Amino acid sequence: EANKQIAVRLAVQGLSKNELAALKERLNNSDRKYEEYAKTAEAILNDDTQTEPDLSTCDIVASWKGEREQLASRIVRPSRLALSMMDGTGEDDRILIRGNSAKPGQIEPRHFLTAISGDKPLPIQKGSGRLQLAELVNDPTNPLTSRVIVNRIWHHLMGRGIVPTTDDFGFLGQRPTHPRLLDHLAMRFLQGGRSIKSMIKYIVLSRTYQMSSHANQRAKQLDPNNLLWHHRPPRRLQGEAIRDSLLTLSGRLDTTAFGPPVPIHLTSFMNGRGRPKKSGSLDGDGRRSIYISVRRNFLSPFMLAFDTPTPFSSMGRRNVSNVPAQPLILLNDPLVVELADDWSKQAAKKITGTGFDAASKRIEWMYLSAFGRYPTEQETATSIAFLSSKTSDNKAYDFDDTCWSELAHALVNTKEFIFLR
Repeated sequence: EANKQIAVRLAVQGLSKNELAALKERLNNSDRKYEEYAKTAEAILNDDTQTEPDLSTCDIVASWKGEREQLASRIVRPSRLALSMMDGTGEDDRILIRGNSAKPGQIEPRHFLTAISGDKPLPIQKGSGRLQLAELVNDPTNPLTSRVIVNRIWHHLMGRGIVPTTDDFGFLGQRPTHPRLLDHLAMRFLQGGRSIKSMIKYIVLSRTYQMSSHANQRAKQLDPNNLLWHHRPPRRLQGEAIRDSLLTLSGRLDTTAFGPPVPIHLTSFMNGRGRPKKSGSLDGDGRRSIYISVRRNFLSPFMLAFDTPTPFSSMGRRNVSNVPAQPLILLNDPLVVELADDWSKQAAKKITGTGFDAASKRIEWMYLSAFGRYPTEQETATSIAFLSSKTSDNKAYDFDDTCWSELAHALVNTKEFIFLR
């Protein structure tokens, strides 16, 4: 009976025709009874009326079919639906005097924001008004949404928004420096189907985006704050971009898109409640910074030094500081030291040999990799002098790996590496 159940179970598991044929051949070679049991079970599943199975086989098949249906009902399938709150019945609420729940004031009917719609806001006819609010915010005739979006895109590309206060378009916010430009971009954004990618392409192909950061002296006198965009303001890279640039130089960057987040690397100083049991690798497996996990109580010291926002509230505009912690972390952080060493090894693979010419070519390759330009004669001479100071045999220009590693570390500590000009 046990052998019979095994044969029937194999047939019930949903094997393909080829798999059933292989099973039958195997059963035929071992025991004729197994094959008969499998055939009988398959016939029952296929409702083959020409086959007359015995009652015991029918019972086994019925039992297994019942178990399969029960297991199938427990399978949790991926769903595009999400849990949400029921809207319920809409009710007007009282205004709380100075926010004190113990001092309720007059009842205020549900309506749209008065700060946007004025003294006669649109009333809410039914429900809580959440759906109507979402529809009004997303309505193509609402100019504010498109203005806010294109202003944030401009801010991230240019370093400052057309409305400098990206999070505040209200009474306390600053006025746009170029209102007609803001409306033009908002209208184009709507006409382009609200495509952020198209808007980014439109801005980066503009003459304003491609201007140099070197300002004309006359323009600086007339507009010292560069409100009229007569030149591109120099910008410091964000912490994520600096880390990704270091990974690129070292050859470790993994450009694979999507995938699970990478655990944060924990140092001995990162202690506290909710500390993860397992620390991630120092380089985050080479993944881009966007894939590094963000743990509110265990944030990366490297990212914090370069003004990465703490995940406690939304922030449309990051703070930009220039503090001693930034050069110190570039000088002492183990990740920076390790990636700079790997970069020097990459340079050694690209440019081999010894002597002055080989050293000059390697320095040239490193400048091209880090800064996108060739070094000047003065910079080449300074680099050679730096390498020579690290070795006793400076006449042969045969510098060891440690010398090149220290030069690579020095180059990533320059302002030119972390600033866009």
